[in-house]
Amino acid sequence: MKFLRVIGATALCFATATYADSVEKRVPADPRGEVEIVNVSGDVQVSGWDRPEVEVSAELGRGVERLDVLGDEKNRRTTVKVVLPSGHSASGSSDLIVRVPRDSALTINTVSADQTISDVRGAQRLQAVSGTVNTQTWAEELAIKTISGDVVVRAHKNPSNVTVTSVSGGISLADAVGELALETVTGDMTINMESLTRGRIRTTNGDVHLRTVLARDARLDAEAINGDLRLTLRSPIDAEFDIETFNGEIDNCFGPKSERKHEFAPGNVLRFKEGAGSARVRVKTLNGGVEICKE
Repeated sequence: MKFLRVIGATALCFATATYADSVEKRVPADPRGEVEIVNVSGDVQVSGWDRPEVEVSAELGRGVERLDVLGDEKNRRTTVKVVLPSGHSASGSSDLIVRVPRDSALTINTVSADQTISDVRGAQRLQAVSGTVNTQTWAEELAIKTISGDVVVRAHKNPSNVTVTSVSGGISLADAVGELALETVTGDMTINMESLTRGRIRTTNGDVHLRTVLARDARLDAEAINGDLRLTLRSPIDAEFDIETFNGEIDNCFGPKSERKHEFAPGNVLRFKEGAGSARVRVKTLNGGVEICKE
């Protein structure tokens, strides 16, 4: 019986060690420093607060070696990392809830994990192999790269620079102002901007709907291989347009109609000026239509 009790206790300890482990850690942090978060699998939730601290609450998955939360005062940097055993992979996922100083710059790298960020007002560099990225941006630069997963960005009507690259996943951007560079291989884009100064949009397989005001001297360049492009422009419109399709129609709601590029070959072209033409809009599709409308 004593032997059986020893085996039972050993099995209980083993089970406790191999399944999720709750960990909480807190370290001092520069109010305007940088926070880097690395997690292989699970959810990463980050929110900003007024304290000069980084606080982490984690549920570590089976096989995870430990959670490191390290502060570097000299470089004003805090690192949060889920550490796996050398040469092995964890079989479970680890969920992180992280609170950082509100004005921190943020870097997150994940493999198979969703990222959710709120009220972090510094620059953000977010990378994910597989998983949804849902974040907010204020006046600092935002750069997102994903392989598989949707990207949702809510801006706060402050001028900023937004760059998103996605292989397989849609992009949703709301309340942005300023510059953007968006690119997808497969995925639709829905973009609602208060004002656009510079824009570059590329998609291989996906539809694009952009709704914005073109700032004075704005530049917009949009291309699609397989997909429709729809531009909804709010008044006043002061721009010069250069639009081409190889296999698709051009529908212009407020200006001249498109023309065939060649009498006996596919393709349409539309070039015209609205107002003084201070902004420049270039749109090109291979297999897909283009629609331009005014609000």
